[in-house]
Amino acid sequence: KKISIYVFGDEFSGRSVESVVRQIEQVNVVGGTGERLVRIHAVGFPLLDVGGGGVPPTARQFAQLMRVLCDRNGGTFVALNRND
Repeated sequence: KKISIYVFGDEFSGRSVESVVRQIEQVNVVGGTGERLVRIHAVGFPLLDVGGGGVPPTARQFAQLMRVLCDRNGGTFVALNRND
């Protein structure tokens, strides 16, 4: 069976993107077809630049994590960049 996971969010406040990627790779192994057993897709929601401080670091980390996870797990990452 083809299984997909969809992640919706706007921030990652964990300590290490790389440690999450490693943990996922240990669990989501490559199957007999040469593809990982579960595809991971993600949607990143826009954040308002309140106060002119730019994009918060947690939003950048979320985007970084989702780009890597989706790429390595046969999925797609869509980053919405507007809130209207």
